[in-house]
Amino acid sequence: MEIIIIILSIFLAIAGYSIWNLLNKLERYEDFIGQEQQRNNALLEALREIDSREMFEKDDEVGSIFYQIKETIERFKQI
Repeated sequence: MEIIIIILSIFLAIAGYSIWNLLNKLERYEDFIGQEQQRNNALLEALREIDSREMFEKDDEVGSIFYQIKETIERFKQI
C-alpha cells in the first residue's frame, strides 16, 4: 500500500510540474500574440497616416498593393 502511495505521489509531482511548465509557455505565447497584434495595429495606422490623402490607395498599381497589405493586416487582426 505504501508503494502505491509513493508511486502516485511521484506521478502527481511530475504532472504538477508538467502543468506548471505548460502554463508558463502558454502565457509567453499569449504575450507574444498580444505584442504582434499591437504591432499589426500600429502598422495599419501608420499606413493609413502615410496615405491620409488616399493618393496611394486611389492609384491603380500602387493602390492594389496598398489594398493587399491592408487586407493582410486585417486578416492577422482577426486571428
